[in-house]
Amino acid sequence: MRAGRWRRAGATAAALLLVSSLIGGCQVGPAPPGPAELRTGPPPWDAPRDAVSYIDKAGFERLPLDFSGPSPYTLNLSVMVDGAAIQIPAGIGVDRVRAEQAAVHTHTTDGLVYVEAKTTAERPTLAQFFTLWGIRYDAKCLGDACTALTVTLDGKPAAWDTPLSPKSRIQVTARH
Repeated sequence: MRAGRWRRAGATAAALLLVSSLIGGCQVGPAPPGPAELRTGPPPWDAPRDAVSYIDKAGFERLPLDFSGPSPYTLNLSVMVDGAAIQIPAGIGVDRVRAEQAAVHTHTTDGLVYVEAKTTAERPTLAQFFTLWGIRYDAKCLGDACTALTVTLDGKPAAWDTPLSPKSRIQVTARH
C-alpha cells in the first residue's frame, strides 16, 4: 500500500509541475528585453524601459548596479532643440529590472552623467550616450532636429562623437 501512495504522490507532483509550467510559460526571471530602437521624433525623450538592449546596442558591457570602476567620474551635459532646454532623464543606461547598468548612466534629471568604466583607458563617446538614451544622433541629426547640429566641450567646438571627459561640460544644440 505504501508504494501505491508514493506513486500517486509522484504523479500528482508531476501533474502540478506540468500545469504550473504551462501557466507560467516556463519563464524564470524578467521577460526578455524589447529591441533597441532609436527614436527619430521630437522631444521629450524618456529613458528606455529595457536598458539592456540599449546597453548592448551602444557597445557597453552589462555591469552590476553597484559597480563603480577604478576611476569613476562625472560630466555635465545639456541638450537644446530650437532654443529650448531638453531634460535628460534619470535612468539612462540603467536597467533596474535586471539589476544591470552601462558604464555610462544617469541617476538624476540635472544633466549629470556618470562614467564608471572598467578601465581608465575606456573613453565612452557622446554618440554612445545618445544610443543608450535611444535617440537618433549623428553628425547632422538629434532625433528629428537635423539642422545646425553643434557640440561644444567646455565652450569650444567639438566633434559630434566626442569622448566623454572627466568634469567636462558638453552642450549639444540642434534646430529643425
